[in-house]
Amino acid sequence: MKRLLILLVLAGAVKAQAQDGSGVIKTNPWGWFAGQFQFGYEHFLSEKMSVQLLPGAIYSTGTVSITDSIVGFFESYSVTRSGFIVIPEFRYYLADEAPEGLYIAPFGRFRTVTATVDEDPQSTRRREIMGGGFVLGYQYKLANGLTGEVFLGPQFKSINTTFTGAYQQYDDLDLGESDGTGIRFGLNIGLGI
Repeated sequence: MKRLLILLVLAGAVKAQAQDGSGVIKTNPWGWFAGQFQFGYEHFLSEKMSVQLLPGAIYSTGTVSITDSIVGFFESYSVTRSGFIVIPEFRYYLADEAPEGLYIAPFGRFRTVTATVDEDPQSTRRREIMGGGFVLGYQYKLANGLTGEVFLGPQFKSINTTFTGAYQQYDDLDLGESDGTGIRFGLNIGLGI
């Protein structure tokens, strides 16, 4: 919540300097709980079209376990995940004027995350996810330049995974995403500038 407040204060300062209402600064607060911190910008090209870029950093800690099927015990290891994500998007507003109303948006998506076993820093798993798709969303102008939006749609992706050290011996409880088709959904909040 503190980060959101800082973002809104900074965006307010930028808004005070901007006179043309050319875009919206945004973030996806759901991602914060998963260790994915995205902040981006939607720029209006016309009354009906805009482009958006949502880059972000990924950082979280968790555990993975090893199961010994012969002896029947579990061992847990702490893991640190770090990386980045970039989502470029083109939007077309179907009824209203950007940035309000129903829109359709094709997007691209690149995400890379490296998981490192804290007790064995030479053991890592790197996952590179590349894909795209489209979403149907609705953005609404709230008071004082604030915006809120929800979106949902299919995404298509391929994943490349590489291991170093002994990471493959760890039971992959933190698989996350898989190849193929999935669903992209979310909630963004923003401030018009």
